[in-house]
Amino acid sequence: MTTDAHVAAGEHPSLPTLGVDDLLRALDGGGVDRAVLGPVGRWLAVDNEDGNRTLASWCDAHPDRLAHWATVNPWYGDRAVAELRRAFAAGARGLKLAPSVQGFGLLSPLLEPVLDVAEEHGRPVYVVTGVPVASEPLQLAELALRRPGVTFVMGRSGRTDFSLDLMPALSTGPNLVAETAYNGASLIAGMVAALGADRVLFSSDVPFNDLAPELERVDRAGLAGPDRAAVLGGTAATLLGVAA
Repeated sequence: MTTDAHVAAGEHPSLPTLGVDDLLRALDGGGVDRAVLGPVGRWLAVDNEDGNRTLASWCDAHPDRLAHWATVNPWYGDRAVAELRRAFAAGARGLKLAPSVQGFGLLSPLLEPVLDVAEEHGRPVYVVTGVPVASEPLQLAELALRRPGVTFVMGRSGRTDFSLDLMPALSTGPNLVAETAYNGASLIAGMVAALGADRVLFSSDVPFNDLAPELERVDRAGLAGPDRAAVLGGTAATLLGVAA
């Protein structure tokens, strides 16, 4: 079973809007068995509940193929906390944050209430990194040190401006998880060697990215059988509770 731990879903100015059937066709064409959808565009920035409910409905209709990340904008305060609790109760597997889109700094106290909810529910937090000031890999490493009870996924690996900070940041603590998207085969192999396969997730970030090259990079990394199986599905099964 191959699980794609982050596939972008929603309306975005630079992307075609993919409905659930389009997404499933893309997964079938790439040989991916299961995907975890992450909201983008207006669903990520402002219309959080609409996005969370829509993705949940897609997942309910295709429970063997799809799961999803919920999002809330922490600027909504108590409304964000209530919506995140509702989304987790409805089946969301984790929380996705994009500081540069949602308008906060990664080390802002504004985040604490929603991180409390994620920790209470034992859910991971996916953070889009790579944007100066708002969301840098070493900032996420600092946040992970402050919140040892939360597991954070370093989305986009700090691309593009902070890719050199990736490994120093990931090495700071065990509650940071890497994703494969945007990384070459040698770096994927290096992440597995340094962190262990249980801290590396396969993701493509489709449709921002192309699925086939991302799968090929994992193949070219030359991982041992158990490590390859973990990266392509086992880590997601453990972290997100999806079938391996």
